[in-house]
Amino acid sequence: MSRIGKRHHGDVALLVVLYAGAFVGGFNENLANMALPPIMDQFGISSVVAQWLVTGYMIVATVVVMTMAFLYQRISLRILYFCAVGLTLVGSGAGLLAPNFALLLVARLVQAVGSGIFIPLMFNTVLRVAPKNRIGTFMSIGSCMITFGPALAPVATGGLVSSVGWHGIFIIPLVTMVVLLFAGIPFTRDMDTSDVRLDVVSVGLSTVFLFTLSFGLAQLLSNPVQAAIMLAVCVVSAVVFVIRQLRSDNPLINLAPMLRIEFWPTIVLVTLAMMCSFSLSVLLPLYLESALGMEAFMAGMIMLVPVLANAGTTLVGGRIMDRSGEWPLIPMGFAMATVGLFLLAAWAPALSAIAVFFAALVAYSGFGLIFSPAQTSGLRTLPPHMNPHGVALNSTFIQVAACIGPALYTGIMQSAQAGSMASGATSALALANGFRMAMVVAASMGVVGIGVATAHSLAAKRRQTAQARDQQAKPAAETLLGSIMDWDYYALAPEASTLEAMRTLSERHVSGMPLVDKHGHVRGFVSDGDIMRYLADAHPAITSAYSLVELANRDTIDERLHNLVSHSVEEIATKQVVCLPVGASLEEAFNTLADHKLKKVPVVQDGRIVGMLSRSNVIRHLMESLVAAETHAMRH
Repeated sequence: MSRIGKRHHGDVALLVVLYAGAFVGGFNENLANMALPPIMDQFGISSVVAQWLVTGYMIVATVVVMTMAFLYQRISLRILYFCAVGLTLVGSGAGLLAPNFALLLVARLVQAVGSGIFIPLMFNTVLRVAPKNRIGTFMSIGSCMITFGPALAPVATGGLVSSVGWHGIFIIPLVTMVVLLFAGIPFTRDMDTSDVRLDVVSVGLSTVFLFTLSFGLAQLLSNPVQAAIMLAVCVVSAVVFVIRQLRSDNPLINLAPMLRIEFWPTIVLVTLAMMCSFSLSVLLPLYLESALGMEAFMAGMIMLVPVLANAGTTLVGGRIMDRSGEWPLIPMGFAMATVGLFLLAAWAPALSAIAVFFAALVAYSGFGLIFSPAQTSGLRTLPPHMNPHGVALNSTFIQVAACIGPALYTGIMQSAQAGSMASGATSALALANGFRMAMVVAASMGVVGIGVATAHSLAAKRRQTAQARDQQAKPAAETLLGSIMDWDYYALAPEASTLEAMRTLSERHVSGMPLVDKHGHVRGFVSDGDIMRYLADAHPAITSAYSLVELANRDTIDERLHNLVSHSVEEIATKQVVCLPVGASLEEAFNTLADHKLKKVPVVQDGRIVGMLSRSNVIRHLMESLVAAETHAMRH
């Protein structure tokens, strides 16, 4: 196997390991949700205290995510990976054996550090090793992993709580980390690092911001004065944090991507979608269990199907993004999600499990068309040196949305529920009315998302059209492909005879050539393989080149070839020809040759052939570039 082939398989193995780590990171986010009631009973604590197993986890994970742009550039991938595995392993083991709530909380916070490393590490590595023309697909797979994790957590942990008690929820991450510890030894490798510094003050400011924001929203209805003080501190810390990032030479999060009009709208889209979807994942089980009276395990099973649909549409969305771009994919995703949320609001008071299931299915399917395409849309506009900062911004806002969303929508639901109870509604109907109001607000945010997504997607489409037009207008000789391709090439007219094609292939010592009409358009490609296939179809005895040689040694060769040479070359040639635009990048050219297993490919401009690009052209250019770079490094 070639070194390039080995490297490709090594990249795939590396990503599989990191995808698994990201899955566990997502799983751990919802790990404690189903275990809160028995934990409260055992340790005699209130729901406000117990909730810090979730809120504290999200705060620590968010702070770690914010530092990942620094960590990824400063520390090698292998060290980061094994730190994440080790911390998750220690946190899970401590949680499994925790004798009191204090140690249990510490265990969850240690777990959060590991999870905070895993997800950005995976996304950064995808951007480093995935082919640029397939980033959407690889990103969507990663999004599926962090979607599957939280989706499966309620079902798996609900079953464990029922069968072995709340300590059992830590068994799954514990066992998985042991497997990933050994899998990481052969499959992980280091990436390039740089000498950057960590802004410790910014880490402190971000921690204050997240703690006061979460605590303030949690106390908004029960203690408005305390909540107002906390939220004021939150605003001040956020302002100071942003000013420090803009002025610092080594910011914790480089906000430069947010100054790019191509990037920042995608952050808005991802944040809106995450606030709604994560909140739905928290509120829907409450509705199913408290309003409809379902057991926790059954509620988790009902939620599983919509979330699996979310994972399916995430994969589909990534492929559509690679093929067609943002329009109309992202606006359509917001439209589906908004319709689903409005249906949840309309049907919630009816207390119908079937209706709510259908509405949730529509909403979750829509969210799947948003996350990966929106992230890909922004990240692929950034230069390579900004990729870690773009990933950090995406991950940070996702985590912040995951903190804000549940607190906001839970507050709305509780307020509406209290008002309904005061009006004389039953407890089940009151909770359903509270859930309905929360979904109305979420759907309203979905409408905002439709507007932002439409404006952003149309702008992206206009930019891509303009870039393609500029690239086509650029003289072929000034492009990279123009500088390395073969300008002198052999071609045949589509109406040429097969005999002429065979003679030209033999005299020119080439294995194939394009068929080009009088206007310069490529109409096909004929190769010695096409001739072999035709003879094999007509004469089944011909199964290889050796069979053809044996046939040629017989007296009947003229009779057997007579039918072949009477056809035009267009009749036996390959009709669907893969071509490269003259403005294509070297990476696109390399991927085209590799993916289609081609030795050479026509290069076209304005639909007309201008040259031929072969594997040898690309490899020669790469070797010359490497030699030039090494020579320059030696001289300096």
